[in-house]
Amino acid sequence: MSPLKVYILEDEIITQEVLVNTLTSLECNVCGVNTNAEDALSEIQELEPDLVFLDIKVAGEKTGVWLANQINIPFIYLSAFNDKSNVKDAAQTNPISYLQKPFREKDVFIALQLAKNKINLKKEIVSIENNYKVKIKVDDILYAKKEDHYFEVYLNNNQKKLVRATVDEFLDMVTPDFIQIHRSFVVHKKYVTGFSNKTIKIKETKLPVSNSFISRVADFLE
Repeated sequence: MSPLKVYILEDEIITQEVLVNTLTSLECNVCGVNTNAEDALSEIQELEPDLVFLDIKVAGEKTGVWLANQINIPFIYLSAFNDKSNVKDAAQTNPISYLQKPFREKDVFIALQLAKNKINLKKEIVSIENNYKVKIKVDDILYAKKEDHYFEVYLNNNQKKLVRATVDEFLDMVTPDFIQIHRSFVVHKKYVTGFSNKTIKIKETKLPVSNSFISRVADFLE
């Protein structure tokens, strides 16, 4: 399973450290941290995170609200009691959630779940058909089967698409709700209808689970 890739804009060092430690404990990959909104924009464009935490008001000319308007990535605002004057502007940018400082691990966990749901619904990968690029919604993928240099991707509408990728590349393309169960199969947790030591059911389709993956799959499906 590929961890959620997260970026943080926060100019309070203690809050930075607490959030990084909390996200790491929740199995996120914190790919970058910055205290300046303009510098953060450059890094976000390069790193392409799945999710961004934005302090509404940071030091410098540009704010977290300004940065939210520059990116097309799901984001969560960080705010303090004295940020009330900025909340009205922030609300216009359609954040996933707000975290009020100081926050608890439980608050971060809930915000992450909201973010994952939105990422699952919006994220897309690209298939090639007759030299045309075709977008596939990640949320519609039931499972994928590795064949040579491609994955056969089976969709909820009974269609099958081809995506060129290694296993690691495919897991990076999709969301944390996918897991490898066999050297040839990756499944979407959302559609799992049954599990035994040797088999996973995706709707009515039975797929093999390798011995080396059984423990990890069992933990993932709990």
